[in-house]
Amino acid sequence: MAANWTSAAGALEGILAFLGGELPRHAIMGLTGHAWHFCLGSREGVVALPSGPTDLDRAAMCERYARAGWRWERYATALPGSGDARDAGREAAIAWAIERLDAGRPLIGWDFHLHEHGVIYGYDRGRAGFLVDDPLTPELGEYAAWEDWPPLGEIDLMAPLAPAEPDALEAIGGALQTALDCFAGEDGEADGQPRGTAGIAAWADAFESDTEVDRAGNAYTLAVLQTARMDGADFIGDVAAAIPELDTALGQAQAALREETKTLAPLITLFPFPTGGHGNVANAGLRRAAAMALRRAAQYEREAAAAIEQAWALLR
Repeated sequence: MAANWTSAAGALEGILAFLGGELPRHAIMGLTGHAWHFCLGSREGVVALPSGPTDLDRAAMCERYARAGWRWERYATALPGSGDARDAGREAAIAWAIERLDAGRPLIGWDFHLHEHGVIYGYDRGRAGFLVDDPLTPELGEYAAWEDWPPLGEIDLMAPLAPAEPDALEAIGGALQTALDCFAGEDGEADGQPRGTAGIAAWADAFESDTEVDRAGNAYTLAVLQTARMDGADFIGDVAAAIPELDTALGQAQAALREETKTLAPLITLFPFPTGGHGNVANAGLRRAAAMALRRAAQYEREAAAAIEQAWALLR
């Protein structure tokens, strides 16, 4: 698994490298849409929960991941809370995974040592568990017991099928459309959680009010957002260099994205991961400063979206 604050993209990058289809991180982030995702994790009056960055449009991932050079298949289901039906559902998923692992195909999996994505690269029948590489594997080891999986009852597995040869212009066009969809908040379920650029503005609203902002989740969400947009800016720059007629519009988009990441940088210092800045998230003055920075970031993102829309219109 490659190092990446967006764990799904880190798992994808590692598997592509294993399969001989290695791509730079920013290319993977831009092509798949991970560079553009934002969800303000919200529940019961608390915002910036750590669930936001992983609240993705998972049903779209097979199509998006194919832009990176491999076709994918997905196994997803929600298990009952307990009993024989839960055990049977888990056993079916394990059998699906083992069949692909035996064929030499590592998997992207969800929710082993923590609520993040990781790579499943093997299994141990004797110990009844998968061998995984996820963000906590260095601390907890590679073994993940089947009986403990999945803790939230959500099974989501993806396996590479075969190399793909996507048309370059279609892949770039799809990536640009995905960027616009994500900025518009259309990257996930319509479940009331603020998404896209409007989600960043809602984050600012929360800081300007007495809404509870989760300390650790706030720091984590900032880190994921900033690094994702940095990769997005690099991806847009590559596209502009490859397609000169898009250079003006995408140059504007890249500049706006870079300004967005600069605007977020002081917040990374105020609310560092994993401590979250201790009392900073409750300090009235710092909350106002954070709100102002987030509003500027949202405005830069709107400018980037408008420029990407211009480029996409030219490409169509």
